[in-house]
Amino acid sequence: MKIKKLLSVCLAGILAASFALTGCTDKNEKAATANNVTLKMLVPGYDGGYLKKELDNGIKAFEEKNPNIKVQIISVGWEDLNSKIIQLFQAKESPDIMLTGSRTLKQLVDMGAAENLSPFMKDDFKSKRVENVLKTAQIDGKQYGIPMAFSSRALYYRTDLIQNPPKNWDELLQTAREVHAKDPKVYGFAIPTDLESGTDEILNFIYQNGGRIVDKDGKYTLNSKENVEALTYLKKFSDEGLIPDPVSMKRNDQATLFKNGNLAMFVSGPWEKEEMDKSEYKYGVAELPVGKFSAETLVTDSYVMSSQSKHKEAAWKFIEFMGQPEYQRPVSEAFGWFPVLKDEEKDKRFNDEFMKPFAAKIKDGVPEPQVSNWDTFNKTFVTAVQKVLTGKATPQEALDQAQSELEKQ
Repeated sequence: MKIKKLLSVCLAGILAASFALTGCTDKNEKAATANNVTLKMLVPGYDGGYLKKELDNGIKAFEEKNPNIKVQIISVGWEDLNSKIIQLFQAKESPDIMLTGSRTLKQLVDMGAAENLSPFMKDDFKSKRVENVLKTAQIDGKQYGIPMAFSSRALYYRTDLIQNPPKNWDELLQTAREVHAKDPKVYGFAIPTDLESGTDEILNFIYQNGGRIVDKDGKYTLNSKENVEALTYLKKFSDEGLIPDPVSMKRNDQATLFKNGNLAMFVSGPWEKEEMDKSEYKYGVAELPVGKFSAETLVTDSYVMSSQSKHKEAAWKFIEFMGQPEYQRPVSEAFGWFPVLKDEEKDKRFNDEFMKPFAAKIKDGVPEPQVSNWDTFNKTFVTAVQKVLTGKATPQEALDQAQSELEKQ
């Protein structure tokens, strides 16, 4: 009995020591992890120079202030962004932070890939943000993204060809006709249908006609009367040869066509100014022509935290840091973006004559549609528009087919 008791005591002692050692090891590992964190952030277009300088400066300042946290950027192409996010999530290798269009948030939330940031946000943080911009990254009232880029649109036009810029749809079509009639080498207008940017530009017309992509319940309304009317209007530009080939027309190519003397009007954002200033053709900027309604597409890009991140506190610390005026302002200025912080609203550049037409339509902005799969919707919608503009289908036929395809998803 004494031997058994002795063995039991010894065994208990060994086990206790073992558990104690294990506990110490766990604590040490957690301490090491907490003290040495590497945050991975997915950034589209970074290798091509997109926000490289601005992000690098912010990361450098953040790491100097937080020496135990490093930020590693993973660059991806814009067109591959959404599929890359999904691929990494499914492989359980999601980066801690993703810089992505707010339009993809519903899909990420439905997948369980995006972290709800509402618990991280203090009243002081929210009070410094422009409220309607912050709302573009909300799903069902919860904050899943923190907007860092907010763009607006206006109409660029050649002042030597157009004395009075068009103020409504009828005038836009008539002005395009007059310009092209005087010189057939000059297209009156452009309608980009590229997968990267085309949808947002076409949505301007959808919204200006009172149309929507989804209803309040999230169901597709692609083939609504309003949307069919909007595409019927756009089809006139193609039927009369007033626009370049819509299938190959990209938004980023519009300024080049203008500089070459082959385009009189196009819709885009303030980021075109640098290239447009190099043109020998003088240009002006006017508010978007009005349809039945005054409207434009509200487009934001956001910092999104992965639900798989093992360093959520550190990730939020970085997002919060980058939201300070001294680091957010350079990001906004890089592409002529509009304020996401109230502090930016006071900046002199927004009172510049060039910026006023862009600012004028923000109050009438409509957010991008929240759909369950942006890539699928985007491709289906753009294909439908291309069919209409190339005469392969009527607006009703093209949108009926797109509606049917999307309802099956």
